[in-house]
Formats: sequence, structure tokens, C-alpha cells
Amino acid sequence: MAAFPSNEEDANLMMAASQAHIPTDKATSKSADSTSNSNTDALARSNLLRLETTELIKEATLHLHPNGNDSSIHYEAKWAPSVRGYVSNLSSVLGALDKCTLSPDVCLISSSSASGGGVKEKGMEQLNGGGGVESTKYRVPLQSDKFLKSLPGGSTTTTATAPWTFPFSGKVKIVPIGSYAHIGNAGLTNRHANGNVVPTLDLAVLVKGGDGDDDAFVSGKDYLNHRYTDKQNILAVHIAKQLSHKKHRSQIGSVHLTRVFGDSRKVALLLTPSTIENDDKKKGKDKKKKRKRSDTDDTDGGKKTKNKLRFHVRLIFGVEQEQQSQDNSNHHQNDDDSMDTEGSYGNFNDTQSFQSWIPISRLFPNRSNNRGAVKLSSTESTDVQHRPTPHYNNALSESLHLESTTNLISDTISNIFFGSNAVATPTTTFHETLLLIKIWALQRGLLRGHDSFTTTTIALILVYLYRTKTIGKRMGSVQAFTTFMKFWSEADWLGEDNATAAATVSSGSTPSISAGQLLARKMKRKSAFVIPADGKNESQTVAQCPQARHYREDIRGSSNDDENVPMTLLDCYKQCFTTASSSSSSIPNDCSSDSPILLDPTMTINYLARLSPSFVRESRAEAYAALRCIHGQERDGGLGSSGSGGAFRKLFLETNRFWTRYDAYVRIPLSVVPKMVSQRGGKKVDRVWGFDVEDLGYDESVCRSVVDVLHRALGDRITAVRLFTSGNGDIRKDGTSSNQSVENVGTKAIEDSDQSYNIPVRGSGSPPSTSSCGFMAKPGGRSPEPPVRPLNHDEPCLVVGLRIDPNASRRVVDRGPPAEDVEGSNAFVALWGDIAQLRRFQDGAIVRAVVWNLASPKNSIVVKTPQFSSMDRSMGGIVEKVVQHIVKLHFTESKLVKKGKAKQVSFELRNMVGLVDGVSSSSKPSPLSDSFSLHKNVMSAFDSLAEFLRQNSVAVIDNSLGTDKKSSKLGLPLKIDEVEPLSPSLRYSSLFPPVPHPLLGGTDLGTDKRKVSGAVEGSPVLIQIRFEGSSKWPSSLSAMGAAKCAMLIQLADGIEKLKQNENLDEFDGPIDVTPTYLDIGYRGYSWRIIVRADQELRMLKSLSNPTHEAKSLRLSLINRHVRGSMHHSLIHAVHTRHPSSSLVSRLAHRWVAAHMLSDMIPQEAIELIVAKIYTESQEGAVSKIQSMGMPPSTVAAGFFRFLQVLSTHDWANEPLIVDPQSHITAHDRGLIMSQFNNIRGPDVNKGPAMYIISPADYDGVEEMTGSKVVGDGSAELVDTTGSLERVWSPTYTSKLPERVVLHRASALAKCSLDHLTSCIVNGSSGSSWVAAFQESAASLTSYSALLRVDSPFVTGTGCCSTNADSFIGASKQDSNSEVTSPFERSLLKRYSGPKDLRKKMYKNLVLEKSTLHEWHPVKSLISRLRSKYGEYAVFFYNEFSPDIIAMIWRPAALVPKAFSAMMSEYQSPVLKDWRDDSLVITNTDELISEIGCAGRDMLSDIKVLDDKKPPSKNEGKRQKK
Repeated sequence: MAAFPSNEEDANLMMAASQAHIPTDKATSKSADSTSNSNTDALARSNLLRLETTELIKEATLHLHPNGNDSSIHYEAKWAPSVRGYVSNLSSVLGALDKCTLSPDVCLISSSSASGGGVKEKGMEQLNGGGGVESTKYRVPLQSDKFLKSLPGGSTTTTATAPWTFPFSGKVKIVPIGSYAHIGNAGLTNRHANGNVVPTLDLAVLVKGGDGDDDAFVSGKDYLNHRYTDKQNILAVHIAKQLSHKKHRSQIGSVHLTRVFGDSRKVALLLTPSTIENDDKKKGKDKKKKRKRSDTDDTDGGKKTKNKLRFHVRLIFGVEQEQQSQDNSNHHQNDDDSMDTEGSYGNFNDTQSFQSWIPISRLFPNRSNNRGAVKLSSTESTDVQHRPTPHYNNALSESLHLESTTNLISDTISNIFFGSNAVATPTTTFHETLLLIKIWALQRGLLRGHDSFTTTTIALILVYLYRTKTIGKRMGSVQAFTTFMKFWSEADWLGEDNATAAATVSSGSTPSISAGQLLARKMKRKSAFVIPADGKNESQTVAQCPQARHYREDIRGSSNDDENVPMTLLDCYKQCFTTASSSSSSIPNDCSSDSPILLDPTMTINYLARLSPSFVRESRAEAYAALRCIHGQERDGGLGSSGSGGAFRKLFLETNRFWTRYDAYVRIPLSVVPKMVSQRGGKKVDRVWGFDVEDLGYDESVCRSVVDVLHRALGDRITAVRLFTSGNGDIRKDGTSSNQSVENVGTKAIEDSDQSYNIPVRGSGSPPSTSSCGFMAKPGGRSPEPPVRPLNHDEPCLVVGLRIDPNASRRVVDRGPPAEDVEGSNAFVALWGDIAQLRRFQDGAIVRAVVWNLASPKNSIVVKTPQFSSMDRSMGGIVEKVVQHIVKLHFTESKLVKKGKAKQVSFELRNMVGLVDGVSSSSKPSPLSDSFSLHKNVMSAFDSLAEFLRQNSVAVIDNSLGTDKKSSKLGLPLKIDEVEPLSPSLRYSSLFPPVPHPLLGGTDLGTDKRKVSGAVEGSPVLIQIRFEGSSKWPSSLSAMGAAKCAMLIQLADGIEKLKQNENLDEFDGPIDVTPTYLDIGYRGYSWRIIVRADQELRMLKSLSNPTHEAKSLRLSLINRHVRGSMHHSLIHAVHTRHPSSSLVSRLAHRWVAAHMLSDMIPQEAIELIVAKIYTESQEGAVSKIQSMGMPPSTVAAGFFRFLQVLSTHDWANEPLIVDPQSHITAHDRGLIMSQFNNIRGPDVNKGPAMYIISPADYDGVEEMTGSKVVGDGSAELVDTTGSLERVWSPTYTSKLPERVVLHRASALAKCSLDHLTSCIVNGSSGSSWVAAFQESAASLTSYSALLRVDSPFVTGTGCCSTNADSFIGASKQDSNSEVTSPFERSLLKRYSGPKDLRKKMYKNLVLEKSTLHEWHPVKSLISRLRSKYGEYAVFFYNEFSPDIIAMIWRPAALVPKAFSAMMSEYQSPVLKDWRDDSLVITNTDELISEIGCAGRDMLSDIKVLDDKKPPSKNEGKRQKK
């Protein structure tokens, strides 16, 4: 491998560091030190990234030389001879093809008696019975005018139509192309670096074209109206049948029909060898030895290669380019010479000349070569009457440039790195950079598939950068990779960075700009690049290009005086590959031909024409994020970061493909999409899409139009919209869980993880999928096909991913353009339909507008799915309503809409919100349905209680006590300065927010007036009070505790007196006082009040030699009062700023409890993880490109990220730093990492298992600004310069969770994430997603014992860990009942309380109000069990439905140990196999009995699954045997 050259950026940093002068003052010294540290960090980061990428390149590179020179044997794969042998056999078979006459009948699958004698092929199933052409199906799409005219009824004449036939000489040319043919196999990687898919080697099957040649396969005007593609597809099927013949099956293997670059109109062949064996098989079977499989088999071969697939071969069909000179005429004369020497490529591209059987003027992008069935004219003036077909023309050029594109890449590598006489070495910087970009794109779903990069397109962009000297010859691979990312992210490929700013919808208003003006702006700003010819720069290449010169001559000779006709060929490309597409609903656009432009030196092909605008936007955003990651602009300690090595992991190791990138996923069934017949014959269709069918094809037109129309309708409500395409799914086998083996994933064509279309020909594996079983003869007789192969024979559908802007998505009004803008108004009405009505606004404007918060009219969408109360916060605003309306209006057959049979589209996993929110779409929604309102109610009650305490604690003059004596109404000696919230219900985090209780001063909710609960389910609302500073506080710790208790007693007495004197109805229920807290009832809620005495903290801090108890007390007080208050403020701010974050936090809490991990993972830790997810965006990042790191906008997306962090974060090697407001400085982050490493130790097994740091987790936090710890009322500023070394340590995860619990939680999170992902991939039918929120029967057997809790102690089973409630709808027993969610039903049961504690209500009788403020007996039992038996077992339970308590024996507790009289409790002697100091062992039977006795009043049954008894002597011998 070539050595890396010196890094110029690092050299500049070193030079800057060496020239830095010595500072003269302290401030300058600090600034210089900071700069020096920054430079040092950048240098270290760059060097580390270089070393890591070097190792990656070594592991991923694969060499397979087509010629097999002796010099290549030492570094190419050992199984390369098998590849050459296979290609040789393939060439022999193709070289022996017979001359024949081909017709569409070659592709026939099913035919009827009326179609003229088509016979069902052997082994193929008759798909449709009956007669007529409608029942005829073909293997490949056939849509040319000649084919359609040959069908019965296809001609307007009365005479019989002659069948369409054409000759085939049997001569084809086989040429290696792509990575297999590049010098050094540029871009070829092994399976592990290829997404677990074996490499595919491309071979071009070239036929001759032209008039006057007997061997010509295409000639004349075959470039028109799909004639060439039909011929090519028929030839592909013919060759596929020949290759799949029984006599060739042992040499060729299986043959599948596939698509070329995802284009459904062009067919290729995918060949899968049956077996690959090396020469050792001839030595006899007796020498075969078994050996363990190694991962190195894919890179360096191995002795045993039998029955292991190494590669696929893809045959791509094209046409030979006509040679123009003697020098080039001898180039690649025959099949054997084409693979003689690697790098023996001529300078065909550098001549800038291009000749083919197609007239060069027909390849201009503004020509219309697919006009349909209209009668063709020999003059080119007919192009004016038809839309240009730039994509169709470019597809023709692709077939002509298969060989020349490969030569262009190889010539660039040879000329730049080797020269004309040098010998090719295995690897260059070009190879390394291409490999890094390929892996980066593959990890993000941007490679290999429909609407994505290919290895060739990436290589061509590198060719442009090298030829324009944007990338220097001496640059290293990391620098070249960075340059590529900068180029791709900064180039304005679509011309919309600034041009569409005026057309972007903002605040529901639509600017006045015409489509023509927008198109002109986009064309002016759009970047278009031309690869320079050898020895020329880009401008010289454009000026001297014969194709450009011919275009100018054609313009001059044309009689067309249209001023909009571009004067240069480059401007013509810009015009044809640019549309008025924008995010504005008032700009008309009926086609979606936008594409980036990168032309070859001959300017006859656009290499990037297949890339859609949505792909360009996503890939540019990813490239921008990669630049930030390389330059270290991402904050350390982020999600997935790993210190200085985080850049490498984020760029090349972490996967972020389609199913993890978006907030919402929408499935659009394709069976209801209008059967759009192409615009042949000039038929006009009144639609906002589909006028590019002739150019893009029916399937691609539907795909692009769905994205474009949704982009226009949603506007700034979304930041990205993208279709699920092949090559963009999960790298694992789709539809499988992660615990299944991935060894054979992608090693079969029909199991390719890209979900590409691979249709067997005969005897080639499984039958084709439902959507790929044939193509109708009539083009309007089929539904469009999705860009991916459907799984499990599901109904074909488009999956659309939406990334939602949480702020703009809640806008409820879309305003149209001003009334004078007729074009814009018509476009607005065409997009929205009848719901766009004239309305008058407060500014006096009368415009058409769409209002989304009104009742839906009859002609609008019919909402059949349940609407949740927090829809705006949980589902991304009104995005779902917009999508439903647009799909129904534009992508659903009108007759289905009228009959009410239109299928409803909705977000995937949307009903998962029902676990944390109620349904509001019913006529009479329950008062318990809106969780947000329930939280707001308790917060309002808190504000009222806080105001009451502050006002009534103010001392006023009381003459009854004496002259000028002051006293407060509550009788407190000190005024209450602050009342601070601490409860999760006061920061939107309570899974079941408290409901007003009738016996605690609340109003009756009208649920059941006959009975009321005698206890409050759950914990009281926790708050703390702070008194004003005073010297009256005692000076001893014992007296301080007594003073705090006295304050609580006096507060209770004061409230009782006020209740009697002032008739305060808001206070009700019992008032309970303990030494540490006060429980009262106010406005129906149970409140727990504690006292925060800052003087107590100051007293503990002033101790010169504190005891262990004093230190523990101080830490406990700081955590409860100071850090608890700061944590509450932090989480409340996050939940307020990000509306869906609170729902995600509650759903995560529900998930933790469902897996019986309650009280083992603190709720505060869950809240901090969710806060990290929502605040780990690029703060301070300013770019015109939408950021990829935006916080999630839906509950499903946020919950997915929670599971992802919990399962993938490296808890052992890195802390999780949560800093929403950037309070933690870079210096503090360094301290955190240093202290974390010291705590972990060399074995990385010490300290807290879950290490989460928030801004309050440092020593001395009580001295922050505003605290009254230091002095009376004084404040001390926090040191921000870093001169004081802080000690950072976790607060809420210092003891919990244990390592065993964290490992279990991580494993459960991974399983849940995989299951939910599979639900989205396969379609979340019903409530299959609920399995992620419950324990399976198999998982319960992993526990040592199960303790069944008696049913009276379980108020509801809706949150049960084994059979959770997930039904959303009306009661099955009562059809007239209202639609409810699991959240509502569970909350209602909790509100009703325990059955035995319910009280009957009487009309004229006041009940005794002895209500329990807190009731959770199972939690109390768990606390006792953990405190007494926690050293022997781990106890698990579900706090919301504690019907089962599970326990697992600790391994350390069951190890034999020495006998001790003091530690003999729960011990029994070892009966067999005595050892020194190992005489006793834990008596599990006694422990089970003790546990049963401790819970005898609550447990109904105990089932022991694993008693962990030590085996007897005889049992031990049997186990050894």
C-alpha cells in the first residue's frame, strides 16, 4: 500500500504553533495556551483519524485482476482465479450464441388463445386465465410504439397487425466495466465492507449499432419511443434463457433478471455461481480437513472455498461506440484482448469526440425522443410540439458510455499517479479515498440502489476533482475525503440554496413569485460541471467540445425565435434538468426532472441525472455533518462519541440508514394510484404531476412526484422528505432480528439486503415476489412498482420518510397568494382542492387559505384513525392530516374516493402514543384523555399553593400580640421566600399524572359518582420551601432537624386555623406531619412539603473533621435540595422547548417498568438520556443546509433514539454528558473524562455502571449564584475560568443501576429496537409493536423465582409485563361506547383506587375524609426485600402493574465460603466436595421461605425456577461425564 503523504493542514498547525511568541501577561498567556491546546488537539485528532482509516483500508480493500498477471498474485485475493475462470466460461457461452430472430414472445409469461399462439413456458405458472391481451404478461416491461402496435387492437387500421420481429446475429462483445475493470480495482471491497453483501462484478454485453451493418442489432430510429430499451430487454431475456439452460447450469449457476441502477425500464442479468472451488479439490477428498471459518476468508481466500459464495456477476447491456480513428480502431478488438493488460486504455475520452448510431443532435437534452404513438416526422421541428425528454436521452447515452466511462476513470488514475510508462501499483490515494467515501455512503444508505450513488458516480466526481486539481496528487486520503465532502456539500447542485428563499412558506404566508421567475433564479445559481479532457481545463473543454459546437450551429440554423432557448449546451442542460419545484404551494410544477449535472468531456452524458432532489439534499446534509465531525466541531461526549476517536466511528462505523433517519414513516399503497397512461396523442390530464411520464417512466414519475407534491404541500413543516429505496434499508437481512446469524446475509441474490428486484429465470431459487410476477401488455393496465422489492409478498407501497420541524409543523393556516396572482392562485387551488377557500384575515387580505383546525368538510379527508389529545406534540403537528389529504386528492383513484374505498394512510407506530396519551376524536372525550392538560392542572395548582404559602407567611402587624408585634397568618417565624417544585408531575414527566381527588379538595370528574377511592395511587407531589435568611437558626445539627420539624408542624397548624377562620375549601383531607415532611391535600392533589435549610448545608461544610455520617448527610441534602431543584429546572426547560420530549420520557419510563426494572434505573436517569437526545444538535452551527442532527419531532422517533442510546452507548468507556445550555466548558469536559478514566481504572470495571453527568454534578454546586449557603443573603459567583479544579461525579446514577441491570437493560433495548424496526419495515399491522413493552414467556424462565402478588394489591393490569393492554377503540361489549386508549383505561383504574379501599358516596352524607396520601404496598415490600436480601438476589418488578415480583440469585452469593458464626444466617454446610475455607453455602430454600414469610400478606404463590442447589457427589460425576 502506498504510504500516506504529509498532511498540509497539520503542517500549517505546527508552523503556527512554532511561531507563537511568549505572552507577557496572564490573560495573553491563557489565550495562547488555549490556542496551543486547540492546535494540539486538532493535530492529535487528525493523526488518529489517519491511523484508523489506514487500518480500515487494509481490511476493506479487495483486488481481483481480470488478466491475472504474475505481478498481481501476491496482493490479490486467492480466489481471484475462480473469478477469471468463471468469466472465461461465461464468455465462451456468450460467444457461442446462435443467430436468430427475436420478438416480444421471448419475454412472454402468460398468453391467451386470442393473442396469437403464445405458449406457456415450462416451469412457469399460468398467472391469469381468460382471453384477451389484458391477461398477457411479460417478464420485462415492454412499452415501445412498435410493440403496442403489434398487439391485437393496437393499430387503428382494420388489417391484421404484423408481429414485431428483429434479427440478432448472435455476436456480442464482453467487456469488464466498473470497479472490476478499473486500475487496481478502484472501489472494489470485500463483503464485510460492502454491507454484508458479496461484491458484484460488472461486465458489459455490447452489441453493434448502425445502418448498413449485417451484425447491427439496433439501427435507424430505434432510439425513439422505447424501441431500443425493448430490444435490449428482449435480448436480455433471450440470453438469460440461454445461460440458465441445464447444460450451462453447473458453470454459470443461477440467473436472475434485475434492474440497471434501479431503472425499471432497463434490465440486467445477475449471475450467481453455484459453487466456487479451488484447485485443491483435484487432490482427492482424503486431504480435505475441517477447519474453523475465519473472517479473513473474504479477503485473502483460504484453503477451503467450496460452497461459499464469493461474488456475483452482473451483465449490463449496451451498444458499442463507433470508432473514429485508426489509433482507436485497434482498441479492444476482441473479447480476449479486452482483458490483456490492466490499464491498457486508450485516450478515447480525451479526443472529446463522440460517434454512435444515434445522431448526435438527438442526444441534446432538449430533444424529445419519446413522443409516444404519434406519427413521427423526419424533421426535428416536431420536438417543439413535445416536452423534452432529458432523462430518456441520458438513459440512451448511458448505454453508449459503458466502456468509455471505465476508460475515463482508469486513464485519470494512470495519468495522475503512474504516468504513461509506469506500472500500476495495487493502491493509490484515489483508491483509498474512493473506498472511504463508499463506506461512508453505504453506512448512510446513500450507495448502491435506486436514486443513490454508485461506486462509478463517486469515482467520476473524484475524477473531476483530480482533473481540476481541487484534490492534489500529494494529498492524503483523509484530505481528499474532506475535499470531496466540502465540494459535495457546498456546490449548489439544485440552484435552490438562495433562489427558493423567496418561495419558502413561512408562517403560513405565500410570497408573490411566479414559476418563471423562480426557474430563472434556480438556473442562474445552479452548478453544472464538466469533467476536463486530458490536458485541458474545464473552460477549454467546454469551449472546444464538438457536441457544444454542434449545438450552437443547430441553434443558429433553427427557425425557432423563442428567446427562452439557451444559447449554449451547458445552459441547455441546466434548463432541462431544472424545474420550478419548491416548498411553496402557490408555484405550479407538474414534472420532477430536477437533477444535478456532471458531464463527461464529450458533453453527451450527465452522470448524475438519476439522482433526485431529495437525495441531493440528504447527501449534502450528511456531507456537511461529516465536515463538522472531521474538524472537531461536534462537542465531545455526544451521542456515539468516543473521545478523540469519535470522528472515525461516526464517519465509518455507525449506521444511520433510512429506518433511523426520520421522524415519521408513511406507507402509500400503490394499488390506488391512478393508472396514468402516458401523454401520447396529446391527451391532456388535469393533474399536478405526471407530465414527465414519457421522460422518467411511470414508476419513477410516481416516486418523484410523491416526494415533490408532499414537499410543496408541507412546506417548512418538514426539513426532509425521502422515499425508501433499494440500498437504503437495514444492512442486516430485512425483517429479521439482530440476534439471528448474518453470516449468509446477502450471499444469495434473492436475499440481498438491498431489497433489489431479482426475478429468477428458471430453476433459480424462490419464486418472484407478488409485485414482480409480470408486466401487463397494456401500459395503463398496471399499478406503479415501488423502488424496492416488497417483503413477505405484501401489497406494494411507497414508504416515505419525513423529518419534521417541531416549530413550524403546528401551523394551522396555509395562506394562498394575493388575488392578483392568477397563476399562483390556480396552482394553490390545484394543489389543495376544494378545501382552499376564500377567507378574510385581520390584515384585510382576502385570499384563499386552508385552515386545519376546523371540522373537516365532507369532501375532505375522512379521519378514520384515532386522534390523540397531544397530536400536535406527539405526531409532529398537523403533518399527518396534510399527508392524508394530499395522498387522497392526488394519488388515489377518484372512483375509489367516491365509493369510500380509498385506503387511509397514517404514520407507522402512531398508536404507540396511546400508552401515554388519550384519544380526543370521540364525541365526548374523557376528562382523563389529555395528559398534557392533566399536567397543566397540577402545575396550576402548584402555582396557586406557592402563592398562598408566600403571601400568608409574610409577617404583618398583629395588635393582639402587642404593640407593633408582627406575625404571619400561618404563624411562621420566618417568611417563605421560594416554593420550588421537585416532582416529575410538575415537569411533564409523570407517566400517570395526578388526578384531582374529591376528598382532597378536588372536583368530581363524573366518572363514577357512587364510589370514590380512599387512597391516592402513587406518590404525593413533592415540593420544597425555602425560608428567608436569618441568624435565628440553631447552630447544632440535631437542633437544626428539630427546627425544620417545628416549622412543618407550625405550617400544618396555620393551615388548619386558616381553614376554620377563612373557610378554605381548596384545602381538604388529612394533614400528616412527620419529622422530615408534611402531607396535605390541596385542590384535589396530595402534596408533600419538605424544608430546604441552606444554613444546614453551610454548617455541614464548615466542619473541620466531618465524620462519615456527616459527609453522607451533606451529600444527601445537596442531592435532594440543590441538585434536585436544578435537575427539575433543566428537564422542565427541555420538555417546554421540545413538546414531544416529555411524552418520550414517559414512554421510556413505561418501557423500563414493563421490563420489570422499576426503581433499578432512576427516573432522573431516563429523563437525562431523553434530554441528551433532544439537545444533542449542532448548537451554534449555522449553515444553509438542513442539519442531520435535529431533535426528533415525534414520540416514535424520540423513543427509537432512547433505545438506541441505551443499547449502543459505550457505558464502560465513556460518560454521557448532558448539557442542554452549554454550561459545561471544554475545560470541564476534559476534567470529566480524566476523572472518569481514573474511576474506571485499568480494567474498566469500577465506579458507577451508568455514568451520566449533568451541569449540577460537581462539588460546590451549592455555592452557585443565588444560593444562600455562603453568608446571609450573599451570593458567590461560580468560577468559570477553570482555575479551580472541580470534581465531577454522577448524582442519580452513582449507585443505580447495577452492572447486571444495565447489561440487561441494554440487551432489552436492542431487542426492542430491532422489533420496532421490523414493525416499521414490514408494516405495523395491528398492535404487534406491543411486544416491545412486555416480557415474553421465554424471558420469564430466565429468572430464578417468580412471586405472584395477590390481586387486591394490583389496581390495574393495563401495564402488565406479560399481557399489556394495547387496544385503541370502543369497547367490544358496547358498540356505543367512546373510543379510549390504554392510557385512559389505566388512569381510570388508578383514579378508582384499590377495590377494598373504595368508599361509597351518599347524596346527603359527608364521608370521613381519612384518605391515604400515598398507597403503594408492593413498592414497600420490594424495598424491604432489597434491603434485607439484596446481597443474595436481585429483585425485579413493574411499579405500574406489580402482579409479579421476579428474582435472580447473585452468583457471588452462591459460592461456597468459610464458616463464620457471626455470618451463619441463611447458610448451610456443603455436603460434598469440601475444600479449604469452603465449608458453607447459601441456603436458597431458607431464603425462599424467609421471602415468602416477609410477603405472606401480599403474595399468593411462589414458583421456583432455579433453586441453585449445589450438586451432590454423584450428580457432579454425571455432569463431568
